[in-house]
Amino acid sequence: MQNVLIVHNHYRIPGGEDTVAKNEAELLIKHGHRVIRYERDNSEDRSKISLFLNMFFSFRTYRDIRRLIRNEKIDVVHVHNTLFMISPSVYYAAVAEGVPVVQTMHNFRLLCPAATFFRNGRVCEECIKHGSGCALNGKCYRNSLLQTAAVLLMNKLHLMSGIYKKVHFICLTKFNKDKLLLLNRRKKLIDPRKIYIKPNFTGKADIDKDKKTGDYYLVLGRIERLKGSSLIAKAFAKNGRRIIFAGNGEQKDALMQYIGRRGIDNIECAGQLGHEEAMELLAGAKALIVAPQWYETFGMGVIEAFSLGVPVIASDLGNPGSLVSDGINGLKFKNSVKGLNAAVERFETMDRKKLSENAYKEYELKYSPEVNYRELKEIYDNL
Repeated sequence: MQNVLIVHNHYRIPGGEDTVAKNEAELLIKHGHRVIRYERDNSEDRSKISLFLNMFFSFRTYRDIRRLIRNEKIDVVHVHNTLFMISPSVYYAAVAEGVPVVQTMHNFRLLCPAATFFRNGRVCEECIKHGSGCALNGKCYRNSLLQTAAVLLMNKLHLMSGIYKKVHFICLTKFNKDKLLLLNRRKKLIDPRKIYIKPNFTGKADIDKDKKTGDYYLVLGRIERLKGSSLIAKAFAKNGRRIIFAGNGEQKDALMQYIGRRGIDNIECAGQLGHEEAMELLAGAKALIVAPQWYETFGMGVIEAFSLGVPVIASDLGNPGSLVSDGINGLKFKNSVKGLNAAVERFETMDRKKLSENAYKEYELKYSPEVNYRELKEIYDNL
């Protein structure tokens, strides 16, 4: 079994990348691997100058990684996030020690400073089409010209150095792989032979997936523009079917005001729930509604729904929709109020038991921990 060094830089606000890094480490340990973690946190240094310098190259990280590789006899270095404190220096350290390094791509930052391909309320690929000057004009990273320029410069320096040709990549979907390969549109900056596709995974919630379905649809996660919360609310205000929003976010107050002002009684807000409570609510839903207004990099809610045998109604924009097989384990809709309502009405006429069975089969086939481990082990063996 390999000795694996998991490398992860925590953002100041915890996110999904932290969960994935933790879950994969625990999965490897469960299967007998020796796992060493190298983690840093952007809150460890409050100096903006220090953060700025570290994002380009951290000599501390470089020394630490080389020492760990030697002392712990590391076979594989697996990186999840490098921004800011770890920096791309981790790649140089692994290469210097002759150890393969693989990077899971949790976002689109190598192509888009904001990492989302989203600007001014819409999907944006201007940097790909017209060059990175578009990001500067839009102050795409944290609405700051200086910080956007820094991210662009960091990417350019390390791409031009050739280090990314020596890095292996794990993309969560084929959609993400195709986007990553756009880096090679003018000059070969990464090696297509070193790109693998492996989705995230989720464990089975300790809930009876065969329990009686409730009379509601569910939206799970942040209530915000990126998630299409207003689109979903407008659709269900028209169709009159019961839906529950479980989560908080920047648009929650606006949603509550919308419901109150119009006297809508079929839309409910359950607020932020713990994971167990959220899974209980999900298990009883007719279907999970997913309507992101950006590509997203995966769609954990979709596979959590599948693990409970809950079908998914997802927009055809980006990754969440790519996880759904239309008419098999859920439905896909054109990204509009009209498209969502048409999908809901179609769903109401379908065999939900069959949809539920297919959703759970999809989970077992692609997104369970055991399947994911076999895929990850195969990648490591190929490095």
